[in-house]
Amino acid sequence: MASDTDIDTRRLPRAGAVGAATSHDHDARFAAVATQAAKLCLRRGQTVALSPDGRETAFIVRSGALVLDLTLPGTARQVVDLLLPGDVLRSSFVPAGANARLTPVTVTEVWRLRWSVLKALAGDDPALAGFLETSMAAQMARQALHIATIGRLTGEQRVATVLTDLALRSGIAPTAGEVGFNMPFSRRDIADYVGLNPDTLSRIISGLRSQGILARSERRRTVVRNLRALAALTPAAQSLTAIPPALDAV
Repeated sequence: MASDTDIDTRRLPRAGAVGAATSHDHDARFAAVATQAAKLCLRRGQTVALSPDGRETAFIVRSGALVLDLTLPGTARQVVDLLLPGDVLRSSFVPAGANARLTPVTVTEVWRLRWSVLKALAGDDPALAGFLETSMAAQMARQALHIATIGRLTGEQRVATVLTDLALRSGIAPTAGEVGFNMPFSRRDIADYVGLNPDTLSRIISGLRSQGILARSERRRTVVRNLRALAALTPAAQSLTAIPPALDAV
């Protein structure tokens, strides 16, 4: 179990502070990337080709949200990553032979360019190199925790883990210890991410509301009334807190 000291809401932006952190078009670190990348403005449900020309491709999420899912032969869909602004995906991260899809779950902007080009730009720009290193290290850390979560934790612990992760990555701390964040992912997306069926996920969410940990969500928005109580339900809380948010790197 996590202790109350494992989660520090001071790392979260306050109400009114969002926008400056996510608007980095003029950041010098991305000036060179902007000249080389294809800027994809994607609608919800529009599948993105992971390697359109057969070469290794890099994707930088600028706004919105995407899911990466795999379907192995004879198996059901498994969501393997939830991508938010600041996240970086390399097409080589997806295993060969797997039926993989990268799909926006809301209106999303992604920058796409060959990995070799991005790597060369980073070689000439220490700040860009630092961003890529931090972002991809954070992604690998979350992947390791995700494997441990779906392999070893209970259903309630899995749900607490993903909600804690999303709150830390994109939450806003307005008042009284509450943390609010947009929830672009559907119930099915979250269920397929944590390896539960949607009905089980709904029962767990209802239980968290009855405990006073979650507020009744408005459409596409989740409010965590007590982040420390939520984090206390997952053994991954301390590890999640140690992962730097992608927007810190951006």
